[in-house]
Amino acid sequence: MVWKHQGISEQAKAAIYRRKDARALFSKGEPHARGAMYLAGYAIECKIKAKAMERHRCSTLAALRKKLDLEHESVYSHGLEALVTDLLPKGTRLRLFTGEARLAFTSQVNTWSPEWRYDPKSPGVPKAQKFLEAIGEVWDWLENNA
Repeated sequence: MVWKHQGISEQAKAAIYRRKDARALFSKGEPHARGAMYLAGYAIECKIKAKAMERHRCSTLAALRKKLDLEHESVYSHGLEALVTDLLPKGTRLRLFTGEARLAFTSQVNTWSPEWRYDPKSPGVPKAQKFLEAIGEVWDWLENNA
């Protein structure tokens, strides 16, 4: 299967745009809280992949998979902790899991699931706001450290 949008610039742009989409959707209130959370989590997924390609000097996810000698599907995973573990250099992931962003990642961001796109129930604005704030903390950490 040929994966579209697997390049570093495509992943980086998708991360930026999905984060903007999440913020815009969240500003519409309660009925859109779950959608905002889904998009924000997807933005972090794309951000991790783009940062991993940048760090390993690969232009595509396929090249990253080959360079890291990973199973085919692991580079296309949606599991955020697995992506951090499999794709980011050891020193980077250790800093994430022990640094200030650790709590935001482990308690909030890592709860994200692509299944949220099917969930019609709103988690409520306070929960969504807490999640989006954690996304911001992890985003900033990735931007400055990964």
